[in-house]
Amino acid sequence: MATRDVERHRLPSPASPDAWDRLTLAARMSDLAPIGLLVVDRDLRVCWMNQTILAINGLSPGDVGTKSIAELLPGVEPEAWHVIRRVLATGEPILDVDLAGTTPATGPDRQAWRVSHYPIRDRDGITKAVGVAVVDVTEQRHAEAGREAVERRLRLLSRASGLVGASLDLSAILEGLIELVVPEFADESILLLTDEPLDTAARPDRLPLRRLVNARVAGFPEPPPGLQIGERIEFASQTPHYQVFAVGEPQLHQMGEQLVRNLDIPGAGEYFRQIGLRSVIHVPLLAGGNFHGVVIFAVGSSGRSYTEHDVQLAAELGSRISSAIANARAYAHQHTAALTLQRGLLPGNLPAVEGLELAWRYEPGTAATEVGGDWFDVIGLSAGRVALVIGDVMGRGLTAAAVMGQVRAAVRAFAALDLPAADVLTHLDDIVRSIDAGPDGALVSCIYAIFEPATATITVANAGHLPPALVDPHADVHLLDDDSGIILGVAGQRLTETRYPFPPGATLSLYTDGLVESPTTDIAQGTRRLQAALADPAGLHTTADRLFTLIDRTGGYDDDAALLLVHATTPATVSTRRLPPDPRAAKTARDVTVAALYQWHLAEHIDLVELLVSELVTNAIRYAQTPSHLTLRRGQHALYVEIADSDSRVPRLLNPTPDDEGGRGLQLVAELATRWGARPTRTGKTVWFQLDTPDTDQANSLKAGSEALPRHP
Repeated sequence: MATRDVERHRLPSPASPDAWDRLTLAARMSDLAPIGLLVVDRDLRVCWMNQTILAINGLSPGDVGTKSIAELLPGVEPEAWHVIRRVLATGEPILDVDLAGTTPATGPDRQAWRVSHYPIRDRDGITKAVGVAVVDVTEQRHAEAGREAVERRLRLLSRASGLVGASLDLSAILEGLIELVVPEFADESILLLTDEPLDTAARPDRLPLRRLVNARVAGFPEPPPGLQIGERIEFASQTPHYQVFAVGEPQLHQMGEQLVRNLDIPGAGEYFRQIGLRSVIHVPLLAGGNFHGVVIFAVGSSGRSYTEHDVQLAAELGSRISSAIANARAYAHQHTAALTLQRGLLPGNLPAVEGLELAWRYEPGTAATEVGGDWFDVIGLSAGRVALVIGDVMGRGLTAAAVMGQVRAAVRAFAALDLPAADVLTHLDDIVRSIDAGPDGALVSCIYAIFEPATATITVANAGHLPPALVDPHADVHLLDDDSGIILGVAGQRLTETRYPFPPGATLSLYTDGLVESPTTDIAQGTRRLQAALADPAGLHTTADRLFTLIDRTGGYDDDAALLLVHATTPATVSTRRLPPDPRAAKTARDVTVAALYQWHLAEHIDLVELLVSELVTNAIRYAQTPSHLTLRRGQHALYVEIADSDSRVPRLLNPTPDDEGGRGLQLVAELATRWGARPTRTGKTVWFQLDTPDTDQANSLKAGSEALPRHP
């Protein structure tokens, strides 16, 4: 407002040049910002107003007289008059005070002003009046309020998005999301889900939903039975729940009798009246063509009412809740599939192994953590030997479980070839590097150990796995960390193996990192705790349970853990003899065999075993032409015979014709022995056979059958 709008003849002559200059400067600037100016005396009567203040307040020049300012403007906050009194009392200016109220010009709509107050003094310095400068900031406040509302909504959506990605635990996510919107966006929020995702194209007669989460402001009464947590409710087509499912869009409902009748839930109307329900937004939870449920936002007790603008925010929140549900359900499905696959690939029951006691424990990651690729196995080998395997596929989820299945199958295939322990892992490395398991390929740590009952030893080959712990009969614990190779799948490598004594009373512990490592426990510390637990003698299953109490679950950490304990029980009954490469060695072998079988009370099997031993020793002398080693071992239900020599050529079974003079020795062994075979060794080969020790009648039958077969010359 220009200076000409100021009625100078009504303005008291101020003694303070500063106050006068400020007022006149403000008036001159009023063309740029419409500033209202007025002067109030000590009795709070208006001495003067400019045209801008008259317009702001809807007053005319005639209204300004002997009335106080409170009488002229009764709709303005009383704080305005208290501020003027403080300036009159202190003589100090008070600037930039935010005030609000109504005036005759605005009617019932509240306005906002920014007001500055300046003391006007006489020549003696006494404050006689207050000059007031008023700027209407209503539109600015509205804009700020709108901006704050937008920012508040963005913060709400951002926090909701953060919760969606924070976990895959469906219950925790949903409870966090629903509690997030109460009371910031709703006085009460309810989440109802389908038991299984429903195709959006489906149109069932009634929509079954289960009430899972309910968050409400403090002081709300308990809902009626039909609205309790866990209740399964079937909604008819006229209900808002079914309607949002059918149309696929949120709907805003103002509270009314019709809405209550449509719900068809006894006691719902009374409950809604108790909580003062006013507005409700129903949002369908949709993801990937599937309907997962409905989320409800309601206001009433706070005095708020929803508008169409709130529906958009509700839809955004519903979208995030839908994503959380879809992700969690997809993860749960994959987790269940991976766990089923993994458990199906693990041995259900370990085989009974003569001379060994076995115990195992396996604990997968829970729903909070994807299942991993930990596994173990016990595989029977030739001559009563046994392979002990444990491994860990790097990574988690269905891919890791699938890789684990392939690797376990490959281990069993190589075990069937009866290869040395290191050779099994060397070949397994080639297999792992060929598995397609993502951009980085498959990475696997593995231990393959072979228990030799005849020699009471165990041979261990390790490819990047945690070292086994061996407890000797004196309860001293040793980590078998000799010659550990790198993990499989990194690069071509040839692994080595080490043989250790494994006498009766010794225990071998094979385990994965989930047993000894966590974010708060490093591997070295966890391994020391494992050793201490193993050093305390106890039964094998008691020890296994004790070791699993070492798993650190603090901080929500949850990794797979596998454990295989192997305890040597009874010594083997063995007879051995070193044989020279001389034809007379066959007789020596027969004599050793006869003596052993008499001593072991197996005389009924002497003729058959003597025949088979003679054939194998004769072959070794003829073809290997090196010293050989005969080993006979009596098992509980079988007799095991092995002939080892330094010739790396492994014999194979031939099919001789009636005219062939040779080739029938191994055929004879194959026909008469329960099992037979040949395996490569580090120094040559070993040919073996197994003969079950049945009743005498069956043994005589076998003997009679052997006499009918053609004999090797």
